[in-house]
Amino acid sequence: MNWLLDVNLILASRWTTHPDHPAAKAWIASVDKFYTTAITELGFVRISLSAAYQATWDKTQETLEKLHARLGHQFLSDDVDGTSSPETGSKDTTDAHLVTLAKRHGLKLATLDGDLIDKPWAAGIAENPLLSPKPET
Repeated sequence: MNWLLDVNLILASRWTTHPDHPAAKAWIASVDKFYTTAITELGFVRISLSAAYQATWDKTQETLEKLHARLGHQFLSDDVDGTSSPETGSKDTTDAHLVTLAKRHGLKLATLDGDLIDKPWAAGIAENPLLSPKPET
């Protein structure tokens, strides 16, 4: 199985202060192919620069470049327009978009967001890979 990484999985895999860092880093190392997209990378940058992580611009860029350099990383161009996602509330629009993008490309969305996983429109696509058995390759 190939995966599109959600922002929270990228954060967990990159920052040692994240409580799921060891598991997320190990999980990424275990998959053959994973994807990021502009939305998830920009979310990573935005949150990394916030008070929660207090990362510098240079450190955030360096960390993202290291993710890009990992064997198996692919950048997925976003080809889903704003009318393609399922109907959601305003707080779920980005999540719904990422689920739609993953589904279109035959991917699973790797997320740590339990609320997202429980949404009916995310069923079978959004999964927490840290709670699942080792992913198929």
